[in-house]
Amino acid sequence: MMRLRQAWVIATLCLFAWAATASAECAWVFWEQDTISPTNEALPRAVSAWNTKEMCEEALTKKISSDSELFRRNKDSEVMIDHQAGRPRMRVKSKSRPDLITSSTYVCLPDTVDPGGPKP
Repeated sequence: MMRLRQAWVIATLCLFAWAATASAECAWVFWEQDTISPTNEALPRAVSAWNTKEMCEEALTKKISSDSELFRRNKDSEVMIDHQAGRPRMRVKSKSRPDLITSSTYVCLPDTVDPGGPKP
């Protein structure tokens, strides 16, 4: 009985170690979704892929910074950065055309997750 219990504990620990290793091997994909009014059509696109979530999020932070700096150089643009559903979002509004707003949402997801949701 004692050996059976030890074998069960060892098997359980091996299973946990295997699961941790498997999830660590997962690639992370940096997605950007641009929405331009008035059509509000939005399609996610993969920007890059990374070995770790931390590397992906670092690339995401750099991209938001460089994109916002690029738009801020245009004196006709007003740039706002906020979060939508926990995801960083950059909104750019044209001062001369208040109806024209570009919104970019950024997210890092495991390569097994489609940001557009499951396909029918």
